[in-house]
Amino acid sequence: MNTCQSCGMPLDGETTSKFEPIYCIYCQNQEDGTLATYEEVREGSIKAAMKLMGKTKDEAELMADEMMPNLPRWKK
Repeated sequence: MNTCQSCGMPLDGETTSKFEPIYCIYCQNQEDGTLATYEEVREGSIKAAMKLMGKTKDEAELMADEMMPNLPRWKK
């Protein structure tokens, strides 16, 4: 399964952006195609990890900070 190159979310028929299939609907605005900033994606990832995975805020922040720099959009 493909994953979003900005946040790592699994991509499927419901989560894939209509503008660029390498991004999810949360990282790419579905009205104008603009991409979320690094900070916006980081905050979304933290909130998702807390809600969906039961992580504490500290755990979720650590997870986002370790994962995001390795994703294609943010690799330097």
